[in-house]
Amino acid sequence: MFKREKPSLASQEFQTSYTELMSLSPHEVLRHFHLRHDQLIEKVSAESSQSKACAKGCAYCCHFKVVADAVEIFSMVDYVKTTLSAEQIEQIMQSAKQNVQEAKHLTHEQHATINQKCPLLMDSACVVYPVRSIKCRNFHATDNSGCQASYENPDDLSILNDSIPQLYVAATGSGDGFMAALHTAGYDDRLYDFNAAFIEAMEDPACQRRYDAGKRAFVTARYDND
Repeated sequence: MFKREKPSLASQEFQTSYTELMSLSPHEVLRHFHLRHDQLIEKVSAESSQSKACAKGCAYCCHFKVVADAVEIFSMVDYVKTTLSAEQIEQIMQSAKQNVQEAKHLTHEQHATINQKCPLLMDSACVVYPVRSIKCRNFHATDNSGCQASYENPDDLSILNDSIPQLYVAATGSGDGFMAALHTAGYDDRLYDFNAAFIEAMEDPACQRRYDAGKRAFVTARYDND
């Protein structure tokens, strides 16, 4: 008798998220995923002999190119609109629009080699931390010297980040499983340039209606394969 292999984290998360998507909206499923994902990260981190160097006030990674899935962007837009002040929202929008203009004529590869402060970074802290993107949730370092080096030399793609291997595998698998569930359920799973997609979602409610109907959420925002 063959021993049955334990399902991978990606497979487990795919099955859980896909099952939920059969009866819940992707927005509700994202909230459930965030809880599972954060618990997984805490568990794996606690079991590791290595410690994360990430802490509030260290924001080197918040200047790297940011991409996010449409449902994540809608979650962040809702959080911004219901939590932040009008002055903060105006500051975020101005920063996002400035980033878009600076990167307007750059290729995806060129955009990855410049520093741009995330518009959601204020006073060295993420103002949407509870609903931050999967990419942001999964970025961690055991020594922030690599993060600093990447920040100071954004065009040097040979600089490596020191991470906890088990945590990297677990977090990546969990995120991949969730994204695969969205794709299989027929939802837009493109990874969009965050700045442009955030602006479009803030200004055009039709973006979410298109997404909920299984169509491409954003008309003008570029994504990784554009």
